[in-house]
Amino acid sequence: MNPSSRGPERLKGVTAIILAAGVGSRMQSQVPKVLHQLLGRPMAGWVVAAANDAFAETSVVVLSPATAALEGLLDGSVLIAEQPKPLGTADAVRCALAALPPSVNELLIACGDTPLITAGLMRNLVAARRESGAPFALAAFEAEDPTGYGRVIQSGDGSAVSVVEERDASETQRAIGTVNAGLYAVDRAWLTQALGAIKPSKASGELYLTDLVAAAHAEGTPAPIVYGPAIELEGVNDRHQFADAAAALRERINAGHLDRGVALIDPTTAWIDGQVNIAADAVIEPNVTLIGTTTIGARTRIGSGSRIESSTIAEDCVVRSSAIEGSSISHSVDIGPFAHVRPGCLIEANCHIGNFAELKATNLASGAKVGHHSYLGDAVVGERANIGAGTITANYDGERKQKTHIGADAFTGVGTLIVAPAGIGIGAKTGAGTVVLADIPDGCTAVGVPARIIREA
Repeated sequence: MNPSSRGPERLKGVTAIILAAGVGSRMQSQVPKVLHQLLGRPMAGWVVAAANDAFAETSVVVLSPATAALEGLLDGSVLIAEQPKPLGTADAVRCALAALPPSVNELLIACGDTPLITAGLMRNLVAARRESGAPFALAAFEAEDPTGYGRVIQSGDGSAVSVVEERDASETQRAIGTVNAGLYAVDRAWLTQALGAIKPSKASGELYLTDLVAAAHAEGTPAPIVYGPAIELEGVNDRHQFADAAAALRERINAGHLDRGVALIDPTTAWIDGQVNIAADAVIEPNVTLIGTTTIGARTRIGSGSRIESSTIAEDCVVRSSAIEGSSISHSVDIGPFAHVRPGCLIEANCHIGNFAELKATNLASGAKVGHHSYLGDAVVGERANIGAGTITANYDGERKQKTHIGADAFTGVGTLIVAPAGIGIGAKTGAGTVVLADIPDGCTAVGVPARIIREA
């Protein structure tokens, strides 16, 4: 689910440039801020998602050597431009222009640290520029505390005269609450020409995109201003703002699930990534975390304290306070409480996985039951097999992992230890505490340490 507000049709002929070359030192992190994961996407990924919802054309993301790792997190859905040195936002856009096809005529420029921006606001800004006939338009918002933002100076008709950075502003200008959001719609031909006239800042030596506002005004084509909500346009610069953005995204995502018929018992405690799909009539109890490419089927109940990661859980399941990772769960499966289904598991219909059971790379056929405190690793379990409490498959011999096969309708007694690759045949049984070192044939019963056959098929 993408919280960006996709309209009935994406605009054609507009290419988004997303500036993601900055490190963001105020995050107090060795990880550049645009790479920080935010509900299933890197921060800049939310801006890319909004642009993909707004426009039909492929976006361009500007990276620096420090943020180059972002490319691998965007799954090839964008074009990449590199800004080799941090020479300012205007230089970053110049680098992006070099990566664009000649056919691109209209641009939307956004910052990669505004994860709450929506497709609707992007489209509105493009529409405002088109309607005004101006070559340039900018978004602004009214800041409760404008400290650190560029102040938007306006003419009598409400268009933009210039953007004054705080360090250059007078006391009167610093009192202005209308601030620049770093979101622009612009004609490419005009931009290409105007960029060549930008002079480096005396303070930093960088080239600032905000100088284009004054350039448009000087040419008699002042930039129209589109006002947006501060929550969408404020950049994330530190850990406090990051936490606020996460909470706002969570609220937006959860509202979408409620609108589609999902029962979120307490939306304020449910953390659900943007890629998660949940069917109507599923029930998500308080303090649940759903992350990655997870799908939850209809009428499935995910109990309090559960954490589901990159897994598919079909309809009519119950998961009680358990962790499931990288696995596929068929319909009508009962799991937990406090079970751990690790990556690579395939659980077929009508299975039961008891409390404190752990499974890894294991297939359970339809109707199989795994008792509490059991561990099954690299196992294949047949239909209707009953795995007694405390059963363990010893799948690792210190050098390699090997599979254990347990046949349909097999039964293991409490505390059975099966040393792979030994297995248990169809309908075979073990007594409590049995140590299986060799295959138990179909229909036989074995007991003891090591296991010995006491009943033939």
